[in-house]
Amino acid sequence: MHVPHPSPHQMGLTIGEGQDGAPLRWGRWDGRTLVVDRFDDEDRVLVAVSPSGIRMLTVTHDQDTLAVHRVTDCSVEVELGATVLPPHPGAEPEGDEAEVFFDYEGGFIDEATALVGTVESDEELGPGRHWLVDTTRLRLQGEVLYPRDVPGMPRTLGDGTWYPVSAARTPFMSGLCKGLRLPVADARTP
Repeated sequence: MHVPHPSPHQMGLTIGEGQDGAPLRWGRWDGRTLVVDRFDDEDRVLVAVSPSGIRMLTVTHDQDTLAVHRVTDCSVEVELGATVLPPHPGAEPEGDEAEVFFDYEGGFIDEATALVGTVESDEELGPGRHWLVDTTRLRLQGEVLYPRDVPGMPRTLGDGTWYPVSAARTPFMSGLCKGLRLPVADARTP
């Protein structure tokens, strides 16, 4: 999966290798040579680059942890475990339902806020969910409440707007979502 950087001379790349992991590469054109950095942690999927291009968002290959890294050296600034996500409303209260995990897609709404989904882990229980995350402290802000059920992944533009896509990968709602930050459900933590 290719993830663009605001500078047209840089690009992130995650190489999906199934159960063998997801190597992360960072390429940049220095004016004369294409330089490709290989990051040590082979188990992170690159989700997005911040609007400033200074930070990037990843999810672990097993989808249980989000992290914000510095683009310059891929060092982790903050992490958020999927254990903070509440169970799907369609889950049995005492049931042994599937665990909730982060999707491999999402992005930065702005420099300090990301939108991520749990659509894949929610699919057996009902509609997918999207979550606002504070990327400075990597804290769950809450669930985004849409006027209709969310069938697919979120797409962010980095300028405060986003849109959900359908399972067919087409825009789900007409227009861009701007100002849909409210209402959000309260972030519930165990």
